Amino acid sequence: TAQAAALVAMVARYCDAQVLVERAERLVTQAQQLVTDDEAAFRAVADAWAVPRGESSGGQERRAAIDEALLGASEPQAQVVETAIEVLVLIDQLRPSARPGLLSDLVAAGEVARAASAIARMNVESNLRTLPDSERRSQLLRRMGVTKGRS
Repeated sequence: TAQAAALVAMVARYCDAQVLVERAERLVTQAQQLVTDDEAAFRAVADAWAVPRGESSGGQERRAAIDEALLGASEPQAQVVETAIEVLVLIDQLRPSARPGLLSDLVAAGEVARAASAIARMNVESNLRTLPDSERRSQLLRRMGVTKGRS
């Protein structure tokens, strides 16, 4: 997503669209932060799975830690999807003013953003697939466009 946003910023510079440059650069920064957030969330999931299976509460504490970590790990991925959508919106705004030589950069940015979004969406769905229903789980799935019947 950061790569897609960077391509959009480059095209916006050539199109002399400073407002769109600034928005695209904000998305680059946002996407780069999501890398850090995702790494931390992934560590939290690994740590939860590393909790020894115990006799206390029939393993419910361990399961609750894993479930919470999976919910937490879904948040950066959901934000990747939302950021990718913002990149696609910028692409649509730039397309009319982009010279023909720059259109291929916008197409490439769109493909990269869509791929990032698809992977992140699959990660969210995978993380949440086995979790019990909760408002937080439902909100994440709605953000991904998944209805209750499809989850």
